Amino acid sequence: MDYLSIASLQVSYVHDNQITPALRDLSLSLAIESTGVIIGPSGCGKSTLLGVLAGLNQNYQGTVRINGKAPGECDETALILQEYGLLPWKTTWDNVKLGLELRGFSKQETVLRTEKILDKLGLLHLRKRYPVQLSGGQRQRVAIARSLVLEPELLLMDEPFSSLDALTREELQDFLIELWQETKLTILLITHNIEEAVFLGQKIFVMSECPGTIIKEYTNPLAGDYSARGKMEFLELANSLRSSLRGWN
Repeated sequence: MDYLSIASLQVSYVHDNQITPALRDLSLSLAIESTGVIIGPSGCGKSTLLGVLAGLNQNYQGTVRINGKAPGECDETALILQEYGLLPWKTTWDNVKLGLELRGFSKQETVLRTEKILDKLGLLHLRKRYPVQLSGGQRQRVAIARSLVLEPELLLMDEPFSSLDALTREELQDFLIELWQETKLTILLITHNIEEAVFLGQKIFVMSECPGTIIKEYTNPLAGDYSARGKMEFLELANSLRSSLRGWN
């Protein structure tokens, strides 16, 4: 059984007494301990989909299951937003431990887990710094640490590297693959970057314009292969993705 399973998902919004469909008849599946990437035009409902999976939007039709449970019943999911979601008045340490405190972990367990994850991600020396004192790459690592400290099974990421420069973005792509190889998390990530999709996604889902649905799905053997960037197979898959997004296929 797939760890993540979505069948005939429909989501609509009401605005000015008008019903506006955001997602229509969307179906996809993702195996446990694998990586998936969603790519599609702006405004096609990608973030809406992650909101459903994170349990933030329960007003939908269709079937959504995470390890056999509805999103609202699942405590093993973590969501990382595009703008990191860090509280500017809290230090790195306090931002990372926040979720543990909200879930009622003991003070001792909170300290142990926070220190462990900051050390693991190379952030312990930045524990007293505020977000404004961190680089974009460091803030993203803090956001990842805040999610991983809860020991999730499913990590949802909404364009996590979009605001970073090209070199930092590539470094964090490598870091995410290393993290996945070590933890065997199930990861579903949104991106607008085609090369990023090819490097990170064992499965790549292409969405249509709004109302969004899955128009093409790729099984990608190149995902996580550091040597694949620049190879002909990598470029051919990237070009095929571009064609799908432009509606040529």
